[in-house]
Amino acid sequence: MATSDQPAASRPRGRRWLRWLRRTAYVLAALLVLFVFGFLPWFLGTRVTKGRFAYNDRENAGLTPQSFSLAFEEVSFTNPDGATLKGWWVPAPEARGTVVLVHGLNRSRIEMVRKVPFVHAQGWNALLFDLRHHGESGGDARTLGWLEKDDVRAARAFAQTKSPGPAVLWGVSLGAAAATLAAADDPAVTGLVCDSSYRSLPDAIRHHIDLARHARLWLRPIPAWPITQELLFWIGRSGRFDPRSVDVRAAAARLGERPSLFVCNSGDRRMPPEIAFELKDAAGGHAKVLVVPGHSHGGAWREGTAAYETAVADVLRQAGGARLAAAVPAGQVLRAERSVP
Repeated sequence: MATSDQPAASRPRGRRWLRWLRRTAYVLAALLVLFVFGFLPWFLGTRVTKGRFAYNDRENAGLTPQSFSLAFEEVSFTNPDGATLKGWWVPAPEARGTVVLVHGLNRSRIEMVRKVPFVHAQGWNALLFDLRHHGESGGDARTLGWLEKDDVRAARAFAQTKSPGPAVLWGVSLGAAAATLAAADDPAVTGLVCDSSYRSLPDAIRHHIDLARHARLWLRPIPAWPITQELLFWIGRSGRFDPRSVDVRAAAARLGERPSLFVCNSGDRRMPPEIAFELKDAAGGHAKVLVVPGHSHGGAWREGTAAYETAVADVLRQAGGARLAAAVPAGQVLRAERSVP
């Protein structure tokens, strides 16, 4: 009797364990869904816009124009929101115009400082500044190009109070997107150098989510949709703007006949070379593409300096109103040789 009664007594206890395990699994699954599709997009979206992370730029740390024996002035001006933007003004004697240098996301003006000696040697003033919510500048949010374009326009206007004349915008990554957006509707801009920009903000977010999913095996089950849409929602809500408005390709199509150079690294996974070609095609016949061998993002100046200088010198020559023929015909694709190992 004891042998026959024991299985009957154990079966309810086993069923209770199974029910507990099922309930626990349901709760954990629900928490995981809430984390992946609720908390994570909110956290990343608000972090991108409100966070103040600064990349540790060891390559340029401590550099100023004085490091290259160039006199400069600490300057400040305000953007349309009233935030104070800080920068460096580097005058050139009998300047032909001013180049406004615009850094990338999580960077500061020091990212662009190594380009200043070249700009100065070409006979142009240089203005380097920190975008809103970057470096020493004010502002309470980043909008990944949408309001940063107003910072660039404010910088261009400030530069022309210091030295009237042509103005060329030269940006990298976020700075390239903001410069293109600013140039599109600012006829005072006479030339553009756009290095490693994205097509549009929705496209960039989608692409970076795909990169993250393929870089980590445990992220692959997470679907790109609806994560992309949720992240865009929280970026827009936190930054108080419409992410769909950050359309760099549409802005490039409004550049008209102004000389424009679109730069890319051949192996850049974050902003692949086809983006530069699409932006060049949108800009039209006066635009060129420079392809630099390398896998970095935004490192084309370092990795293909000689070809980069030649291409930018063409833009400056044309933007300054020179009648000389450009060294490279418009619309041609330039390919740099690697300048460093």
